[in-house]
Amino acid sequence: MRYLLEVTVLFVISVLFVGTYLKWLYHYFEKSELSDFTALAINASVSSSLESYQPYFDVLPGIILLLLSMTIGYVVQEYLLKIKQEESIRAQQNIAELALLKSQISPHFLFNILNSLYALSLKTDKETPNVILKLSDILRYSLYESQEREISITEEIHILQTYLAIEQLRIPANASVSFQHNGIRDSIKIAPMLLLPLIENAFKHGIDSTIGNSYIEANLSCDNNRLIFECKNSFKEQPTKGIGGIGIENISKRLQLLYPSRHSLQMNKSVDTFSITLEIKL
Repeated sequence: MRYLLEVTVLFVISVLFVGTYLKWLYHYFEKSELSDFTALAINASVSSSLESYQPYFDVLPGIILLLLSMTIGYVVQEYLLKIKQEESIRAQQNIAELALLKSQISPHFLFNILNSLYALSLKTDKETPNVILKLSDILRYSLYESQEREISITEEIHILQTYLAIEQLRIPANASVSFQHNGIRDSIKIAPMLLLPLIENAFKHGIDSTIGNSYIEANLSCDNNRLIFECKNSFKEQPTKGIGGIGIENISKRLQLLYPSRHSLQMNKSVDTFSITLEIKL
């Protein structure tokens, strides 16, 4: 409403000002037709009773076209501004959601590590001090490196190896854990704490849930600018447990925010095997 009022006032002022100037030109040069001047306006004919106002009618069509152009420009500008504001709001919401998801990772991860530490302490294992040292390394990573948007893939590999070293101290002797990561370049960067929850899930629903020769087989590779992480583990259906839980759900949401249309996360379950494959287009 305010803009409409401003346009109306501008229209009236423009007609009066330009019309008065055109009237002065007519008088000064003793002319009566616009063709004798530069294109100040569009010819508009009026009745003989209004001839004294002819200059105002002459500038009227031109002023209307000018204001129409200004109005269209304003509408387009407001539309683009609205889109920009919506994108900014979505970006802020994504940042807030990512921060929330990251804040969920640390407590969840710490809970699992403390369970492992507790199991070792019950056996008065001599490796307990070493595990505590490794735990401090993981917590440092969780508190500092995980705040970065992207880190070198080698840092993520290091934290996976540290976690596996801790878990291997408590798993049964007949359990098998392997992690291959050949041909990975240091220059590759990914969001932190993306792969670790997938390994955690393999322990939770694999070795911790199965009896006998349980196993985890993980492989990280890079092919044609695609980072591929595959994890396969023994599996036994638990009536009170779902697959994944906080970790997998968290990773799925983060991937949607960090790599929209640039990732795939596939899970496959059989009677005694569960596998998950993550692909990220770099």
